[in-house]
Amino acid sequence: MKKILLISKEWSPKYNTGLGLCSTKHEEILKSLNYDVITVSSNDKHKDFSIGFKSFINFILNPFFYLNECKKVINFVKPELIVVESLQTVISEIFLYLSYKNSIKSVIVSHGVSILPYKIRFIYILRFGLWLFYIPLFYYFLKISDYLFSLDAENKSFRHLDTNLFKIIKSNKVFLYNNTSRFEDLKKTVTIKDNKKYILCLGYINHIKNQAALIEIAKKTKELDVVYKIIYNYFDKKYFNSLNIKIKKAGLKNIVILHEKDTNIFEEISNCWLLINVSITEVMPLSLIEGNCLSKTFLSYDVGSVDRLTGIINQNSEQMIFNIKSLYHNTFLKEKLENLSSNRYKAYYSNNKLLESFSKFNEIIK
Repeated sequence: MKKILLISKEWSPKYNTGLGLCSTKHEEILKSLNYDVITVSSNDKHKDFSIGFKSFINFILNPFFYLNECKKVINFVKPELIVVESLQTVISEIFLYLSYKNSIKSVIVSHGVSILPYKIRFIYILRFGLWLFYIPLFYYFLKISDYLFSLDAENKSFRHLDTNLFKIIKSNKVFLYNNTSRFEDLKKTVTIKDNKKYILCLGYINHIKNQAALIEIAKKTKELDVVYKIIYNYFDKKYFNSLNIKIKKAGLKNIVILHEKDTNIFEEISNCWLLINVSITEVMPLSLIEGNCLSKTFLSYDVGSVDRLTGIINQNSEQMIFNIKSLYHNTFLKEKLENLSSNRYKAYYSNNKLLESFSKFNEIIK
């Protein structure tokens, strides 16, 4: 049985982020293809190996310690292939470097890149400065990697810079893959509850996810009999507090904020009236894929690769408000979009499609 070392900074259920959920799904898919998959995490002790890596500062203070820890893993496992989930995690870069030095084939599974400072704050400006310093290394890690699996091989946005550069370096070694839903196998168990209509927004609370825009939308749709429900897994405390102040000042009764641990995400998506994404930047929102899986459509700003999913793309909040009202009064249009959502998911994003994409690993490991 061929050994694959699968590296990710985040894994679910400890991290129910896009990266964490996808890494765990990819482990499952690769095991179903009869690979011996050995998992490595930054600091999740539930995986096969945990490097104990907590932050970039830790690495800067003691780089040789982490380099040696990763070397020990490779020497012990002796993998035929090293697969890293996303760049910009430090742990991925270390393993790519070691795979190159040890002549082990490597694959990058792209989750897009984060580049621009989205707010004028010291920490984001510093991060952007580090990114500028990192650019030559970024190119180097792409160059020494053998293959890249991309969410969108045609998107030209900066969020897909890794794919666009890799295509220039090694155009014939870019494969397309699609993220899939953790709820696909549960779909038949959906219990529809006759609750008040609610519009669901999922994700961590942060200015990038832009939940403040949702408050403005809620203000201008108060005449509709709908509730806006924000469910988060973690938050920026300052931004979180500012949202609550805005909700209180506006006297909004139609907006609810809940922590993920107090909900059942599967049931929340299954029973929502509509999904909404107000992020100012995205790569490929997993929550919208999961919505399409459960025959739910969405409204979203035109970010990342959301146009590959079935929903209504909006250029601004005013368009979103107009479309919420249109769908509220036009059930036929909404039902049509929901049917298209389900069909598109089956055609492009199902477990079978991901299995088909990852079967390319058979070509890589011969």
